[in-house]
Amino acid sequence: MIEMIRVEGVTKLFRREPDLAERLAIRAGLAKPPATVHALDGVDLTVKRGEVVGLVGESGCGKSTLGRVVAGMLPPTAGRVLNQGRDIATLRRAEARGARLATQIIFQDPMSSLNPRKRVAEIIGEAPRVHGLVPAAEVPARVAELMARVGLDPSFADRYPHQFSGGQRQRIGIARALAVNPEFLVCDESIAALDVSIQAQVINLFMELRRELGLTLLFISHDLSVVRHISDRVVIMYLGRVVEEAPADAVFAAPNHPYTQALLEEIPRLDRRRRAFSTVKGEIPSPVNPPPGCHFHPRCPFAMEVCTRVRPALAEIVPAHRSACHLNDPQARMSPRLGSAQQEQLQRQGTP
Repeated sequence: MIEMIRVEGVTKLFRREPDLAERLAIRAGLAKPPATVHALDGVDLTVKRGEVVGLVGESGCGKSTLGRVVAGMLPPTAGRVLNQGRDIATLRRAEARGARLATQIIFQDPMSSLNPRKRVAEIIGEAPRVHGLVPAAEVPARVAELMARVGLDPSFADRYPHQFSGGQRQRIGIARALAVNPEFLVCDESIAALDVSIQAQVINLFMELRRELGLTLLFISHDLSVVRHISDRVVIMYLGRVVEEAPADAVFAAPNHPYTQALLEEIPRLDRRRRAFSTVKGEIPSPVNPPPGCHFHPRCPFAMEVCTRVRPALAEIVPAHRSACHLNDPQARMSPRLGSAQQEQLQRQGTP
């Protein structure tokens, strides 16, 4: 399959520039420089044309930041994003415009992402009219077509966003994204704010659009059951890094990384009705001061001394399945300092 998006070593840092008074206080030693948030730390990712990639992780792991970097909304601090083989940071103006139109993002909260002062007809029809994709006289027909495609009554085009339910507003956001004929959609927690029954309807809509329009999706979510249903491939993130990546069936059948295993252990299932569920033990560290080595080692029951010092590489353990864990290193298997927990984990993974 042809690559649609390639992310190479992308790092994103957020720094707040101090004002004049703060700079003077810092120089005088009366204040500390503003903290730096390490949102992304050397992320590699590929999305092939026509596939759905599910991006999963706890809140604060950098999923949404990565989605915005891929969509061109945020520039990376380091690394680069290739759109169909072209670095989006070096594109000429006309090429950059085409790349932006071809990549659209659908946000989590449709109420805050839709202009409350504009009618639905303006919200959906503005972009194709401004970019000259549809003649002005044909915009109303285009709006009606898009509303019908996403399951909305075209006669509601003169209404305002607040006159719709949450699920309907999300459909308006999807129609707005489709209005410029995109090839790639970044769905940033786009069903998280909806009721469960409405979530199923929107997921089915995404699948229909993918099939009918040949769309490529980066589906960002913290709901593993939804990701399993919709994704061809799953990418697991933890504190700004990718820790595991594999086809969806492989991730759910044979998770390799301890963090992925911990996430999957807590998915409610019918055969676990009498079990008490809990979150992954420990608190996710602050992205302002991430731990050295493997970011997951403070919460990992299988952590070794090397985990506290050396960042594990995201390496292929079996074809199409990559994981960033020192337990996959043959040298770690021969370490005399491995405890019973590590030995048990190695046996569970069953990698050579």
